Amino acid sequence: MKEAFVLKPYTKKEICQILGIPKHIRQKWLKAIEPSIGKPMGNLYSTKQVKFIIDTYGISGKIVNETN
Repeated sequence: MKEAFVLKPYTKKEICQILGIPKHIRQKWLKAIEPSIGKPMGNLYSTKQVKFIIDTYGISGKIVNETN
């Protein structure tokens, strides 16, 4: 069973793993939305950028919403 998705800053490699896609597809997808999200800060995409990426392309698996 996959772990729940946690919204936090991620690297490009981690985004590949979250989306379940190869590097060449990630490059095309991120280039397509770069005018909307901008470039990563250093090596990481911010939580706001990650949310936009996930809202645009979705993620592999399911999102688990746990309430305490």
